[in-house]
Amino acid sequence: METNQQNKLTMLQTVVLFFEDLGKKLAAIKRIGAGRDALAKVVGKLETAAGAQDAPTTGVTRDREAVKKEAAAKAEALRQFVLGVSTDATVRAKLQTAVSRHLHEKDAELLRYFQTIAESIGTLPADDLDPAETGYDAKLLKTLTGDIALLTDTRGAARQIELGTETATADIETLLAEADAVLANTLDRLVKAQKLALPTEVAEYEKARRIVHTATRRRPRYAGTVAAGAAALVYDRRTAGRPDPTLTNRSGRGRTLRYYTAATATAQPAAGQGVMVKNRTEVHLTDYAKLGPDPDAPFLLVVLEGVDGEGHWGVK
Repeated sequence: METNQQNKLTMLQTVVLFFEDLGKKLAAIKRIGAGRDALAKVVGKLETAAGAQDAPTTGVTRDREAVKKEAAAKAEALRQFVLGVSTDATVRAKLQTAVSRHLHEKDAELLRYFQTIAESIGTLPADDLDPAETGYDAKLLKTLTGDIALLTDTRGAARQIELGTETATADIETLLAEADAVLANTLDRLVKAQKLALPTEVAEYEKARRIVHTATRRRPRYAGTVAAGAAALVYDRRTAGRPDPTLTNRSGRGRTLRYYTAATATAQPAAGQGVMVKNRTEVHLTDYAKLGPDPDAPFLLVVLEGVDGEGHWGVK
C-alpha cells in the first residue's frame, strides 16, 4: 500500500472508531449510524486488501503469527462486547481475562479461548445482537470463526498459510473511492447538520476526518496543548501505531504533564496513575503498562499537573 493510501486508511479507521466512543450520540441517529456501518464494511475490505496487496498473484500467503494477532484483536473486541451486554454471571466469569494474556500460550489453549469467546455470542438474546441497539458487528464473529478454522487446520504446519487469490486482487483505489463516497455523500453532510445540536461531537468528527500526511512510512508525530483542569486526548492506541511511545513535555518551567491510559476519551486519571514528565524532558516507554491498570485501555490522554495555564505535549 502506498503512503498516501495508508494515510487515508488510517483516517478512515479513526472515523469508524470515533463513532464507537466520542461520536456515540451522532451514531444513535439512524442514518448516521447506517453510514458508519457502511464505512466500517469498506474499511474491513481495505484492511484485508492492504494485508494481501504485496503477496504473489499466484497465491497469497499470510504469516501464521499475523493471523493469530488479527484473530486476537477480533476476539478481544467480541469479549468486551459480551462483557458489556451480558448479565449471565457464568458467561462473564469465563471471559474475565484479556486475550493479550493468552497470546504466549500454546496454540491449543489460545484457540480454546478464542472458541469460548465465539461461543459466548450464542448465549446473548436477539435484542443484544441488534446493531441498532448495541452496535454489534456480526462480521467480527464470522471472520474470527474463519481464523479459528484456519489456525486449527494448519496447527504445527509451516509458518506461512496459503490463501486464495481473491484477497490479493482487491482494488484498493476502488475501495478508497467507495469510502470517500460514503463520507462525502452521507456522513459529512448528516454530521455537519448537527453542528448546532451537538457542536462538540461535530468538532471531534472533523478532527477525526483530517488525514495525517506523512512523506514516508515513518510514523506521524502527535503534539498539542492541554489546558489546566482538562484532559487532552493524545490518540487512540488502536490506530496510532505506537507500541513504544516516547512522551515529551515542551511546556515552560514548572509545568509537569501526566500521561495515562483510559477506557474513554475524556476520563481523568486515578490518583497516582500514569507517568509524570517534567518540562523540557521526555520519557521513552517500551509498552503501556506504566500508564494504567487496564492493559487494553485504548485511549492515551494527558493532563497538566497542579498549575494554571496550558502545557505543550508531544508523543513521538
